[in-house]
Amino acid sequence: MNYDLIAIDIDGTLITQGLKIANPVFEAVQRVVKVGKKIVLCTGRPFPGAKPYMEELGLINEGDFMITYHGALVQRTDTLEEIIHYQLNQEDLLQWQTLATDLNSNFQAVRNDGVYTHSKNLDQFSLVEPFVNNIPLRIRTMSEMKQEMAYSKFLITDEFEVIQNLEDHISMKMRQNYTVVRSTPNTIEVLNKKASKGQSLKELTHQLNIPKERVMAIGDSGNDIDMVEYAGLGVAMGNAIPEVKDVADVVTTTNEENGVAKAINRYFFEE
Repeated sequence: MNYDLIAIDIDGTLITQGLKIANPVFEAVQRVVKVGKKIVLCTGRPFPGAKPYMEELGLINEGDFMITYHGALVQRTDTLEEIIHYQLNQEDLLQWQTLATDLNSNFQAVRNDGVYTHSKNLDQFSLVEPFVNNIPLRIRTMSEMKQEMAYSKFLITDEFEVIQNLEDHISMKMRQNYTVVRSTPNTIEVLNKKASKGQSLKELTHQLNIPKERVMAIGDSGNDIDMVEYAGLGVAMGNAIPEVKDVADVVTTTNEENGVAKAINRYFFEE
């Protein structure tokens, strides 16, 4: 047993396309917990959207942690104490909201307590984040947004052609000052420049005195690349994009074929 911590992405990795944790994956995670090692879920989702999976797996005890918002936030899961939080402020909000508004795109600012938007013209794209992650949608004018409010990420969502046009209008300076993630064809996510899954996993494991050689990481998408690359054993899902497979040490089966369970049983328990 060569590893002390396994970092696991949620969508496309831990869960199936039906958004469920398959029984073999659940059982494999429980095996790791029973031998006293750590499982840390690492996701682009907001904390409220990841919380049900954390609770289902029983990862809510002292010493349990979760990485959310693509690495912008690391929290204890028992007390919700913030260990790391790379935030965006009101000045950041004004800059990105102006760009989105000028190009007629939906703009949202996301915190654990809500998805904030100034638009009252809600469409299918602007409702995805609050619906999927069970977060209140809060319609607020700029004057109602308190100056001291901080945010974990911004979302710009719309039809593919609109988002493509907006991406073409993001300046080099903005890209240098922020982490910009094209998380779906219809979505651009904006984060503090320091935020990434790999960086937050590195900082968390340093705080826990766990060397990278004793860390496994399992993922499938672009925001998993630096996490998989950082780990002593980086595992790409069978359904992972080529860029994740390129930096991974090994490739397991897909999320529909219990890839997480197979990786844990083979590489963590050496079966």
